Amino acid sequence: PYLSINCAAISPLLAESILFGHTKGAFTGAVSAHAGYFEEASEGTLFLDEIGELPLELQAKLLRVLENGEYQRIGETQTRKSQARIVAATNRDLRAEVRAGKFRSDLYHRLSVFAVHVPPVRDLGEDKHLLRNHFTQFYAQQIGQAPFLLDDSAQARWLDYKFPGNVRELRNIVIRLIAKYAGKTLNATQLLAE
Repeated sequence: PYLSINCAAISPLLAESILFGHTKGAFTGAVSAHAGYFEEASEGTLFLDEIGELPLELQAKLLRVLENGEYQRIGETQTRKSQARIVAATNRDLRAEVRAGKFRSDLYHRLSVFAVHVPPVRDLGEDKHLLRNHFTQFYAQQIGQAPFLLDDSAQARWLDYKFPGNVRELRNIVIRLIAKYAGKTLNATQLLAE
């Protein structure tokens, strides 16, 4: 299996139960046993999105399972094993977070065995056109509309724009342009309005 969890979207109070599970009666509201993400992932992949948002106290428990695969459900003494492959992502500079005491150094080193830096859209240069073309074709086909085009002045503006919202912003601009300008060619003025 491939499971994904957004560490920023889960309550710090529930994070341990969500990741490692709990037994019936382990806390108020635990009316039945619950398998956590590590157990559900089994020998598959567990994607921990926004890992930099994980509370410090939970980072130690995560480190243990990454080091030797061992974890325990809340309210249980039995040690369980996980063989899940872990992939983590963050928009934070984890090295700076380690220096600031906001992220465990040992967990950072365990996670950064193989790191892939994905540059922000603002640094992609001409590849901004490739992303625009990809999303334009994808969403035009999905909603059954003709794709829009950009004239030379609009293409230059597209390259100049910094996309502070990164890929999500770029994608949503494309969707909006398809909805408003399907089959048309936009100039810089029309693009700037969006």
